[in-house]
Amino acid sequence: ERNKLIPINKRWPIADLMEAIRYYIAQTNRRITFEWALIHGQNDTLQQAQKLGELVQGLLCHVNLIPLNPTAGFAGGPSSLERVEAFQQELARYGVSSTVRVRRGIDIQAGCGQLRDRVLREAEAEKLRIDVQVQSGE
Repeated sequence: ERNKLIPINKRWPIADLMEAIRYYIAQTNRRITFEWALIHGQNDTLQQAQKLGELVQGLLCHVNLIPLNPTAGFAGGPSSLERVEAFQQELARYGVSSTVRVRRGIDIQAGCGQLRDRVLREAEAEKLRIDVQVQSGE
């Protein structure tokens, strides 16, 4: 499941990541923040919350829950408020603190705060158009 959503997982498996996180916490005594972009029906189920809770239970950590914004070119959609709240409550059962982040970037089709290629292409095209106008004296 994770490999589909996070292809780098093939190179850096979750077990290796968790080992590095435990080492970091032991060395620094600093809290780790996990970012979890909630995608309806893919990683927002109670079973997923249970797996995450089991994985990070007892760690000095916090989980930011980020409802995915609708994004062109990606079939996944945002989780309902009910699912987000249920996910958060399930994490709390494991003693895991979490915050539901405010959805931002919907107007520019940002998936979870990351700019989409379309917005970047449009900005680059606008810059190029202005450069051409300046060079031609318009």
